[in-house]
Amino acid sequence: MLLAVGSTSRGTDTHWSDLEMLMITKEEVPKKTFLKGLVPVTTNSITEKILCGILEEPGVEWPFYAGLVKNLVVLEGDASKPEQYYDLARSVPEEKFRRALKENLSELVFESCGRIFSCIARKRYEDVYCAVIETLLEMKTVLCLLKCTHVNHDYFEGLQESFKFRKLPERYPVLATRLWRSRSPFDIANYSRDLFRNYLSLLREERLLQK
Repeated sequence: MLLAVGSTSRGTDTHWSDLEMLMITKEEVPKKTFLKGLVPVTTNSITEKILCGILEEPGVEWPFYAGLVKNLVVLEGDASKPEQYYDLARSVPEEKFRRALKENLSELVFESCGRIFSCIARKRYEDVYCAVIETLLEMKTVLCLLKCTHVNHDYFEGLQESFKFRKLPERYPVLATRLWRSRSPFDIANYSRDLFRNYLSLLREERLLQK
Protein backbone atom coordinates (compact mmCIF):
# COMPACT_ATOMS: atom_id res chain seq x y z
CA MET A 1 0.00 0.00 0.00
CA LEU A 2 1.36 3.44 -0.98
CA LEU A 3 0.42 6.46 1.12
CA ALA A 4 1.02 10.20 1.09
CA VAL A 5 2.06 11.65 4.45
CA GLY A 6 3.01 14.99 6.01
CA SER A 7 2.01 18.25 4.35
CA THR A 8 1.23 16.34 1.15
CA SER A 9 -1.58 14.40 2.85
CA ARG A 10 -2.87 17.53 4.61
CA GLY A 11 -2.92 19.59 1.42
CA THR A 12 -0.66 22.26 2.93
CA ASP A 13 2.28 21.89 0.55
CA THR A 14 4.20 24.97 -0.49
CA HIS A 15 6.63 25.57 -3.34
CA TRP A 16 9.44 24.46 -0.99
CA SER A 17 7.81 21.31 0.40
CA ASP A 18 9.21 17.84 -0.10
CA LEU A 19 7.17 14.86 -1.27
CA GLU A 20 7.05 12.15 1.36
CA MET A 21 5.39 8.79 0.87
CA LEU A 22 5.07 5.67 2.98
CA MET A 23 4.72 2.08 1.85
CA ILE A 24 3.13 -0.47 4.18
CA THR A 25 4.47 -3.81 3.05
CA LYS A 26 4.54 -7.50 3.94
CA GLU A 27 8.33 -7.67 3.67
CA GLU A 28 10.97 -5.05 4.45
CA VAL A 29 11.74 -2.67 1.57
CA PRO A 30 14.72 -0.29 1.52
CA LYS A 31 14.12 3.44 1.85
CA LYS A 32 14.40 5.40 -1.41
CA THR A 33 15.31 9.08 -1.81
CA PHE A 34 15.92 11.18 -4.90
CA LEU A 35 15.48 14.67 -6.32
CA LYS A 36 12.74 15.54 -8.81
CA GLY A 37 14.11 18.81 -10.07
CA LEU A 38 14.85 20.53 -6.77
CA VAL A 39 12.10 18.70 -4.86
CA PRO A 40 13.33 15.99 -2.47
CA VAL A 41 11.25 12.83 -2.76
CA THR A 42 11.33 10.19 -0.03
CA THR A 43 9.67 6.80 0.08
CA ASN A 44 9.84 5.16 3.50
CA SER A 45 8.50 1.72 4.25
CA ILE A 46 7.31 -0.22 7.25
CA THR A 47 5.95 -3.74 7.40
CA GLU A 48 2.36 -4.17 8.47
CA LYS A 49 3.52 -6.43 11.31
CA ILE A 50 5.86 -3.77 12.73
CA LEU A 51 3.27 -1.00 12.33
CA CYS A 52 0.58 -2.99 14.13
CA GLY A 53 3.07 -3.87 16.87
CA ILE A 54 3.83 -0.18 17.46
CA LEU A 55 0.13 0.71 17.52
CA GLU A 56 -0.81 -2.15 19.88
CA GLU A 57 2.11 -1.76 22.30
CA PRO A 58 2.66 1.96 23.00
CA GLY A 59 6.14 3.40 23.29
CA VAL A 60 7.74 6.73 22.43
CA GLU A 61 6.89 6.17 18.73
CA TRP A 62 3.19 5.54 19.34
CA PRO A 63 1.95 9.18 19.14
CA PHE A 64 3.77 9.69 15.84
CA TYR A 65 2.41 6.56 14.18
CA ALA A 66 -1.11 6.98 15.58
CA GLY A 67 -1.19 10.50 14.13
CA LEU A 68 0.29 9.19 10.90
CA VAL A 69 -2.38 6.56 10.24
CA LYS A 70 -5.09 9.07 11.21
CA ASN A 71 -3.99 11.64 8.63
CA LEU A 72 -2.46 9.77 5.70
CA VAL A 73 -3.94 9.58 2.19
CA VAL A 74 -4.03 6.28 0.28
CA LEU A 75 -2.50 6.59 -3.18
CA GLU A 76 -2.61 2.90 -4.04
CA GLY A 77 -3.99 -0.12 -2.18
CA ASP A 78 -6.82 -0.92 0.22
CA ALA A 79 -8.39 2.42 1.23
CA SER A 80 -10.02 0.86 4.30
CA LYS A 81 -6.71 -0.14 5.90
CA PRO A 82 -5.78 3.20 7.56
CA GLU A 83 -9.05 3.25 9.49
CA GLN A 84 -8.38 -0.31 10.66
CA TYR A 85 -4.92 0.71 11.84
CA TYR A 86 -6.34 3.73 13.64
CA ASP A 87 -9.02 1.61 15.33
CA LEU A 88 -6.21 -0.64 16.52
CA ALA A 89 -4.40 2.34 18.03
CA ARG A 90 -7.57 3.63 19.72
CA SER A 91 -8.32 0.25 21.30
CA VAL A 92 -5.17 0.21 23.45
CA PRO A 93 -6.06 0.18 27.19
CA GLU A 94 -4.81 2.96 29.45
CA GLU A 95 -2.70 0.54 31.51
CA LYS A 96 -0.43 -0.03 28.50
CA PHE A 97 0.16 3.69 28.12
CA ARG A 98 1.08 4.04 31.77
CA ARG A 99 3.46 1.12 31.52
CA ALA A 100 5.04 2.70 28.44
CA LEU A 101 5.48 5.97 30.32
CA LYS A 102 7.17 4.28 33.26
CA GLU A 103 9.49 2.33 30.97
CA ASN A 104 10.47 5.32 28.82
CA LEU A 105 10.28 8.22 31.27
CA SER A 106 14.04 8.58 31.67
CA GLU A 107 14.51 8.95 27.90
CA LEU A 108 12.24 11.97 27.63
CA VAL A 109 12.67 15.57 28.84
CA PHE A 110 15.27 14.97 31.57
CA GLU A 111 18.35 14.95 29.34
CA SER A 112 17.14 17.57 26.87
CA CYS A 113 16.03 19.96 29.62
CA GLY A 114 19.35 19.43 31.38
CA ARG A 115 21.06 20.32 28.10
CA ILE A 116 19.38 23.74 28.21
CA PHE A 117 21.16 24.53 31.48
CA SER A 118 24.40 22.90 30.31
CA CYS A 119 24.45 25.10 27.20
CA ILE A 120 23.91 28.19 29.33
CA ALA A 121 26.56 27.14 31.88
CA ARG A 122 29.06 26.58 29.05
CA LYS A 123 28.00 29.86 27.40
CA ARG A 124 27.06 27.92 24.28
CA TYR A 125 24.05 30.14 23.78
CA GLU A 126 23.81 29.28 20.06
CA ASP A 127 22.93 25.69 20.98
CA VAL A 128 20.35 26.37 23.66
CA TYR A 129 17.47 26.84 21.22
CA CYS A 130 17.87 23.30 19.83
CA ALA A 131 17.68 21.94 23.38
CA VAL A 132 14.50 23.97 23.99
CA ILE A 133 12.78 22.45 20.95
CA GLU A 134 13.88 18.94 21.96
CA THR A 135 12.54 19.46 25.48
CA LEU A 136 9.15 20.73 24.36
CA LEU A 137 8.63 18.05 21.72
CA GLU A 138 9.60 15.30 24.16
CA MET A 139 7.27 16.74 26.80
CA LYS A 140 4.50 16.71 24.20
CA THR A 141 5.18 12.99 23.66
CA VAL A 142 4.88 12.32 27.40
CA LEU A 143 1.60 14.25 27.57
CA CYS A 144 0.24 12.35 24.55
CA LEU A 145 0.98 9.03 26.25
CA LEU A 146 -0.52 10.30 29.50
CA LYS A 147 -3.74 11.20 27.66
CA CYS A 148 -3.61 8.06 25.46
CA THR A 149 -3.79 10.20 22.34
CA HIS A 150 -1.78 11.97 19.66
CA VAL A 151 -1.61 15.33 17.91
CA ASN A 152 -2.18 15.90 14.21
CA HIS A 153 0.52 18.45 13.40
CA ASP A 154 4.26 18.93 13.77
CA TYR A 155 6.31 21.47 15.70
CA PHE A 156 4.53 24.42 17.35
CA GLU A 157 1.11 23.63 15.87
CA GLY A 158 1.29 20.18 17.42
CA LEU A 159 2.44 21.72 20.69
CA GLN A 160 -0.62 23.97 20.66
CA GLU A 161 -2.87 20.93 20.25
CA SER A 162 -1.40 19.50 23.45
CA PHE A 163 -2.39 22.68 25.34
CA LYS A 164 -5.98 21.37 25.28
CA PHE A 165 -5.17 18.11 27.08
CA ARG A 166 -6.77 17.59 30.46
CA LYS A 167 -3.61 16.59 32.34
CA LEU A 168 -0.89 19.21 31.98
CA PRO A 169 1.94 20.71 34.02
CA GLU A 170 0.82 23.92 35.72
CA ARG A 171 1.07 26.93 33.35
CA TYR A 172 2.21 24.62 30.57
CA PRO A 173 0.61 26.55 27.65
CA VAL A 174 2.07 29.86 28.82
CA LEU A 175 5.55 28.58 29.69
CA ALA A 176 5.86 26.35 26.61
CA THR A 177 4.87 29.23 24.33
CA ARG A 178 7.32 31.60 25.98
CA LEU A 179 10.09 29.02 25.75
CA TRP A 180 9.44 28.36 22.06
CA ARG A 181 9.49 32.05 21.21
CA SER A 182 12.20 33.30 23.55
CA ARG A 183 15.66 34.23 22.28
CA SER A 184 17.07 35.32 25.63
CA PRO A 185 19.16 32.62 27.37
CA PHE A 186 18.33 34.12 30.75
CA ASP A 187 14.57 34.09 30.11
CA ILE A 188 14.87 30.56 28.73
CA ALA A 189 16.61 29.45 31.93
CA ASN A 190 13.80 30.88 34.07
CA TYR A 191 10.97 29.48 31.94
CA SER A 192 12.68 26.07 31.74
CA ARG A 193 13.18 25.93 35.49
CA ASP A 194 9.51 26.72 36.14
CA LEU A 195 8.19 24.33 33.50
CA PHE A 196 10.45 21.47 34.60
CA ARG A 197 9.41 21.91 38.23
CA ASN A 198 5.73 21.83 37.22
CA TYR A 199 6.39 18.81 34.98
CA LEU A 200 7.90 16.91 37.91
CA SER A 201 4.86 17.79 40.03
CA LEU A 202 2.55 16.34 37.39
CA LEU A 203 4.59 13.13 37.19
CA ARG A 204 4.41 12.75 40.97
CA GLU A 205 0.66 13.40 41.00
CA GLU A 206 0.26 10.68 38.38
CA ARG A 207 2.49 8.33 40.42
CA LEU A 208 4.95 8.05 37.57
CA LEU A 209 7.74 9.49 39.70
CA GLN A 210 8.42 8.91 43.37
CA LYS A 211 7.85 11.85 45.69
